[in-house]
Amino acid sequence: MMLECAWSSVSLYLLYAVGLYATILYLYEALESPVCIVWNVVFPSPSLKERYGPWAVITGSSDGIGKQYALNLAREGMNLVLISRTKSKLEKVAQEIQGECNVEVKLIDVDFYDGDHVYDRIQKELKGLDVGVLVNNVGCVHKFPATVDEISISELRQTFTVNMYPAVRMVQMLLPEMKQRRRGIVVNVSSASGHCALPYATMYAASKAFLDSFSRGLQEELLGSGVECQLVGPMLVDTNMIADIRQNLFIKLMSIDVEAFGKTAAWLIGKTNYTTGCCKHAIQAIVITILPRWIITKMLGSIVLKMGRYMEKQS
Repeated sequence: MMLECAWSSVSLYLLYAVGLYATILYLYEALESPVCIVWNVVFPSPSLKERYGPWAVITGSSDGIGKQYALNLAREGMNLVLISRTKSKLEKVAQEIQGECNVEVKLIDVDFYDGDHVYDRIQKELKGLDVGVLVNNVGCVHKFPATVDEISISELRQTFTVNMYPAVRMVQMLLPEMKQRRRGIVVNVSSASGHCALPYATMYAASKAFLDSFSRGLQEELLGSGVECQLVGPMLVDTNMIADIRQNLFIKLMSIDVEAFGKTAAWLIGKTNYTTGCCKHAIQAIVITILPRWIITKMLGSIVLKMGRYMEKQS
């Protein structure tokens, strides 16, 4: 009888210890980013220009999130190199920025799907610039909803070529000089879909999972170098990527205006290693971490299918 009581007590203590460990682990994951942000607000750092350098390079900057990063970094007094494939759009963004801010703006019109030679041109254009901030934002999404076998080979190739390769090549290009100066930050704009499976948009989510892994590994490699890496994983942002479904009630509730997102995301540069980019998405992310993974996977798959049906009705 005494042995049974002792074993019962040990079991209770073990359960308590496991529960305590799980709670501490969850709280650490949930609070690490907010605590870093609060710390940086209470003990503010110098301006981005002073802290990292005078120039920012932003890929995919002709519209959407990239454009908003450009506008907000210009308001911080940073000179900009805007990289995107459509020259007319870049010129329009540059005109808007220079109408508001007294900064230099260089434009590089390249299509990252065109192959390795585009990086030779980018490197040539960036020669001699003191680049302190690199925002890897360029990306694309394949047609959805679609199962893996329904996605065309050309779409698969484009998804991986545009969503993954440019971030690595741009880091390889700019990191050596950042390390030499012992200052700089790489901002990799990924997606919350990189943390979980996204059925019927599987390959898009997989490409974002690559960015997540790449960023977290890079953060460890950069320790002690003076250079930082921030991973940004937003939920739905009202950009051209969701233009066909933005009138859907669920999308309206879950998404955030791109200007509001850009303002907070740019403000968060250098304040935390990982962020969703805005408070609304941070709350959504916490809810996702609480639910079992299989429920999240089924729920997200259902949402993608509903989005597809909505687009069909609109077309």
